[in-house]
Amino acid sequence: MADTKTSADPSLLQSLKHHLEGLKRTEHGLILYNQIQRGLQSYGDQDGRIELVFVTFLHALLGKYATNPACDPATRVKARLIQQRLTLYLPDKPVAAAVPPAPPAPIKEPKFHKPPPRESKPAASPPPPPIVKPPPPAVVAPVAEVKPPPVVEVTPLPPQEPEPVTRLEKIEALGDALAEKVTASIAVDKQFGELLENERATIAGMESPLGEFNDMKQILVKGLNELIEERQALIEKLSSAGEYLKAVESDRERLRQELGKARKHGMSDELTGLPNRDVFIKQLESEIGRVKRYGFSLALAVIDVDNLEAVNKRYGRAAGDAVLRCYAGEILSKFRTYDLVARYSGDGFAVLFPNTQKDGAMHALEKARKTATSTFIHHEGKNIPLPSFSSVLTQYAAGEPAASLLKRADDTLIQAKEGGFNRMVVALPTS
Repeated sequence: MADTKTSADPSLLQSLKHHLEGLKRTEHGLILYNQIQRGLQSYGDQDGRIELVFVTFLHALLGKYATNPACDPATRVKARLIQQRLTLYLPDKPVAAAVPPAPPAPIKEPKFHKPPPRESKPAASPPPPPIVKPPPPAVVAPVAEVKPPPVVEVTPLPPQEPEPVTRLEKIEALGDALAEKVTASIAVDKQFGELLENERATIAGMESPLGEFNDMKQILVKGLNELIEERQALIEKLSSAGEYLKAVESDRERLRQELGKARKHGMSDELTGLPNRDVFIKQLESEIGRVKRYGFSLALAVIDVDNLEAVNKRYGRAAGDAVLRCYAGEILSKFRTYDLVARYSGDGFAVLFPNTQKDGAMHALEKARKTATSTFIHHEGKNIPLPSFSSVLTQYAAGEPAASLLKRADDTLIQAKEGGFNRMVVALPTS
């Protein structure tokens, strides 16, 4: 029969069962579960008692898991709960016995058995067999943080024959990623709720002497307070992510409606997915109306891809189409969401910058130009540098018709390209 001075009451193992099963739900928890089970096989008696040396060791092991930020939240909380359960059974003084070792990683592991009692024998008798002592405890490292491999910066290459990537698709991808993160956070929060329910059920079924009640109450209150604090932190994260997701969803819905109307009336460019010239002119007239009502500024840019015909002759028309799709999806998509980019001509685009002065629009065009000079497209196994572009920026003048504004930009662009490629010109209206 087990010595009650060196082993814990069988009720300890019974009260831990549902907690141990709960560890199997996560990867880190399963590792901890296997370690505990192997230790119980070596330091648990047949009558359900657990040796106090193992209780002390297990309390320290759970503390490592509970404070390791590399562990998932559910495992950390479970470890803390089990650790608190063990606190009532820790001996007041160190137990004079060997400290159980940390369970080793190999599948086949030798078990350490308690040595038999030494018997008094005559001097002529052979000496008793040596006592096998367990090795000193190893430093427990419950979960090793896996560091990602170093990131090597390379110039991004669009895939062969890239499909048109619209601004709506990029916003949808961002919204989907945020939705996944919110869903994961909700799942973790649900696990916290389940843990709290399990604890409440366990406390309701416990029968303890009156003398232990105050100590037990303090331990449980402390554990529940820690749970509530972590749960509140999760709620704050969910609230922040939810507000941002709503803003993104609102912008995405607006763009979806606008593009839906454009496609319904056949007003989008098939190659790039951008609005065509007719849509651009109608939007320009609408913006001019807003300028007249509210006095906002309005900038307009006309962009022409340099020497696109040479790309068509050298690599084929498909390569030229890939260049235009790259400009639509990777270069000009970097503008603000409310700036309108349209397919204006065979080799060109046009951009409306509402409520924007000359300097702000020039800065945006300069960023697009730098991005274009460092971009390549992948076509038929070849990396083709993206051609540069030339542009003209102009401002709306009070009382000026839309046709006059566009003509000034077009005429200036023709003159600028006669002087070479990769030109950026400002054509302000004359007083």
